[in-house]
Amino acid sequence: MKKNEELFYLIKSLTKSEKRYFKLSTKGNENAEYVSLFDAIETQKKYNENKIKELFKEKAFTNQLTTIKNYLKQRILQSLRNYHARISIKAELIDIIRNVEILFSKGQYSICESELKRAEKKAVNFQQDLLLFLIKDWKRKVYQALFPQNLPELKTIIQDQKNTLESTTEYVDLLLANTDPTQFSLSHKKSLSLQNKTLKILYKYRKQLASRNNKKAKETLENLLKEWEQYPDLLKENFTMYFSISNNYLGFLVFEKLHKEAFVRILLLKQKAKEIGTISATLIKETLRLYNIELEVHRSLTELHNTQEIIIEIQEYIKKNKSLIPNNYWLSFRFQFANIYFQKKDYKKALLWINTILNHQTKKDRKDLITYTYWLNILTHYELKNSFTLRYLVDALKKHIKKQKNIAPYEKILLKFLSKTVEFSEKEKKKAFITLLEQLEELPIPKSALGYINFNSWILKKT
Repeated sequence: MKKNEELFYLIKSLTKSEKRYFKLSTKGNENAEYVSLFDAIETQKKYNENKIKELFKEKAFTNQLTTIKNYLKQRILQSLRNYHARISIKAELIDIIRNVEILFSKGQYSICESELKRAEKKAVNFQQDLLLFLIKDWKRKVYQALFPQNLPELKTIIQDQKNTLESTTEYVDLLLANTDPTQFSLSHKKSLSLQNKTLKILYKYRKQLASRNNKKAKETLENLLKEWEQYPDLLKENFTMYFSISNNYLGFLVFEKLHKEAFVRILLLKQKAKEIGTISATLIKETLRLYNIELEVHRSLTELHNTQEIIIEIQEYIKKNKSLIPNNYWLSFRFQFANIYFQKKDYKKALLWINTILNHQTKKDRKDLITYTYWLNILTHYELKNSFTLRYLVDALKKHIKKQKNIAPYEKILLKFLSKTVEFSEKEKKKAFITLLEQLEELPIPKSALGYINFNSWILKKT
């Protein structure tokens, strides 16, 4: 994103209700320059500053477009802060702290004390240690303003503030340790907050994975999820963290090929997310991650019959949150849809998704996904016995690969095989596939390629 496009993407990220709230906040200023600029940018599908300047060429503010854009951005952010004032306990506490700062400057110390008391209780209940430190700092300032000579009590308040800081320091140390568990060690001191305890347990989980103690690692994540479920208020307030842990667990289950167990867990997690009902960019990414895992389960459990339902669900979710989802996420999902239908031998639907990728590809698309879409296209036409089309596609793929790199030995073997055997009888094909397996034992397909398309599984089913 370029600097001059920031405002455009901010406006495009607004929901209908957020836009409505912003417009209500501008009531009485409908003809203001920043409102006209908002309307003009909102109508654009792709940001074009030259068109904006052309549209308002008669207006003096075009000579100071950067200034008016910054003003509009601040007005939108202010509107969003007001609209989402109750988005979380954290946001509520930040607002109280801002109120206290204003009240303190007015000398309204008594109101400050009551506001801080309310904030401190919420911060403790929801384990908001970072904000609790700031709340206690204001508590100290207010007390010092009211009773500057009472040093013993002031000392007690400061010591209490220091204790809160220790929990925050532990949090930072845990974040650092989780970046590379092999390089950091942690104290055995018991963590008091669930957030810190979570980071400590995730550190332990990663160490267990590194030492290949998978059974213990599975148990560690299961126990962590159970502990979160004992604190429903904290779970709701920090649902994204719970979602992330759940996705880690689901990813582990899929890695261990415990697909049926993963499928049941996915359904339960979706239900919990529905009950929570919150939405954010972070939560959207975790939801997309969940969908990725669910598609992996569908690829492995070919007997699942609700694949069409989940694909429609994903399409609707991406359409609904389009402004917050990068294009390559959508490309990745389309590739997975095609892959799943290919594995389920629904070749017409596989081709439908393959064509949506190849017919609408751009220079910004991930080269790896485009390359393996070409491969999937060839395999699908091979299954459909479209010999004339297949030979053309093989030549096209050779040219495509050569633009990226040299053709690997296994790629040469596969392309030659597909061109040569497409018109073989079933009996002839079976013998040919056995020979192909032998060739690929000497020149194996790398795991990196099998992660996109499981060529080996496809070949084995033909022998």
